[in-house]
Amino acid sequence: LHSLCAASKMTKLSAVLIGLAVASASAFTAPAASSLFGLRPSASLTSSSTAVGAYPDVLVVGPSMLQLVVAKHLSQRSDFTPMVVAPQKTIDSYQKLVNDPSGTILKDALIGLPEESDGMVPGTFKGVVFTAEDPVLNGAILEKILSWKGFAPGFKCVVCAPISEFVNKEKKANWMPILNNDRKEEEQWRTFVDSVRGLDFASFNGCEGCFVRHGSLLGGGTDGADELNDLGLDEAAYKMSLEQYRDLRERSFDRYRLGAQILSGDAVNRQPPDQKDKEKKFISKEEDREAFCASGGYPEQDRTNRHTLASLAVHILNNGVAGDFEVDRGMKVEKEITVLSKCVSAIPGQEEWAQLISKPGPAQWPDPEKYVPQEKVEE
Repeated sequence: LHSLCAASKMTKLSAVLIGLAVASASAFTAPAASSLFGLRPSASLTSSSTAVGAYPDVLVVGPSMLQLVVAKHLSQRSDFTPMVVAPQKTIDSYQKLVNDPSGTILKDALIGLPEESDGMVPGTFKGVVFTAEDPVLNGAILEKILSWKGFAPGFKCVVCAPISEFVNKEKKANWMPILNNDRKEEEQWRTFVDSVRGLDFASFNGCEGCFVRHGSLLGGGTDGADELNDLGLDEAAYKMSLEQYRDLRERSFDRYRLGAQILSGDAVNRQPPDQKDKEKKFISKEEDREAFCASGGYPEQDRTNRHTLASLAVHILNNGVAGDFEVDRGMKVEKEITVLSKCVSAIPGQEEWAQLISKPGPAQWPDPEKYVPQEKVEE
């Protein structure tokens, strides 16, 4: 990462890259909520979708980069068939990002909820994942979708939303100074969170709901472990921001930060006050300190890899959530957890997810005094 940063200082964004970033960012600008979830289906629903056994059975509601990553994980790592629900403009922009030569991820994409006339059979959808990275949803929209007749009894629902307090909040990839609405968005997220916590999920056809909080989202591409080749978005996903070095941080998450921490409720994993001082004391070289912070399960305080969150959503849809969670009993939602990343270059498997969920808690901060640089290991 140190060498990547050094190399990046020698280059400037070209006009082509700036144009790509602006165009891509605008595709993820939050649209009016009323335009997202009308019942009119998109023309992108094809007749091939209605073949027996081929019709989707999980809704993935956006819009966001996370939506695409979740859809890819569902397609590649489960027996579910995802249906992407987003504005038409966003669906069109997804074609450049999805990294799906077969064209299966977006072939059933809609701008609204499918109807029986489209081939949807009532009571057959097994779940829904809400993935918006902007505060475009509200309680009324959630209730409208959860009341949809397409869901099977006992269907599972995963609602994703950022944590309420950050240690060092990252700007989103589509953040631009001229469009800065940070304060307004924070208030919109608080309103949304209150709505989710007030939902009685079980009243919607026995729905099993889980509220998943996440940190600042990064990653989601293919520049990492081999397993990301089929799960990640196109290279263009790394170049959607005008922020300097943003692409390097995004890549570093896919290379080094695929591991997971599961915390109960809405939480962060704050670094011990003396952690950085101890690292400087016991690890003299800067490059060694960078290596220490990018390996060995080094935890993130308030950041989450999109791949990690997507993998967790798939696990919940498959297995539900069972664990010892400290949830405010004044809330109706029964299960609220936070997922943060840690420095492991592999996505958790099903057994690891089950263990993390059953016993939630922050990852331990490693002791720099015990760190052995790689060259000494090789000696």
